[in-house]
Amino acid sequence: MSQVRCMLLIAALVLAVTGTAASGADDQPQVMPTRDVDITYQITRPDQPPVISRRRWLASEHLQRVDGADKSTTIFDRNKGEFTLLNPANRTYRKFEGSPRMPMSPQKGTALDAREESTVAGLKCVDWSWTADTETHTACLTADGVLLRLVVDGKTVMQARSVKYGPQPAELFQVPKGYEPALAPEGGAGD
Repeated sequence: MSQVRCMLLIAALVLAVTGTAASGADDQPQVMPTRDVDITYQITRPDQPPVISRRRWLASEHLQRVDGADKSTTIFDRNKGEFTLLNPANRTYRKFEGSPRMPMSPQKGTALDAREESTVAGLKCVDWSWTADTETHTACLTADGVLLRLVVDGKTVMQARSVKYGPQPAELFQVPKGYEPALAPEGGAGD
């Protein structure tokens, strides 16, 4: 169960800027990649050593694959509003409707303030900031919607180490052959 919680926490971090920014605002950033991309991030959580995580986007289908440091995989389908957790240890999967709680993303309608331009992983990005509760969040986004860095209250929690643009195979965003639905615990969600 802790593996699922860890995966949901990591998913929440990446979802921080994949939600909808203020609708109708002309000066708001693109928050989802508009072209296929493969990104490796360093994730830093309080009181834990940094971990490496990989995110791939099939932009035309609004699909995202997150491969965690613990060998877990989550596939997000932004069109359907669902996500799938893959467990390679026992070759099972669980599907969930909706998205995990996104405590670090701006509320719908929140205006994001553009700050300075930076270079992260060799790419230019603009720092967009907002405040949620008492925390200041800053996401450095490329013009085509790639998150390169996420900072919360001055601490970098996620930073791109490498970014490779190029076609992503559709099968990466599907449940692999031979995987079976996992049994949901009593009262739990899943297939």
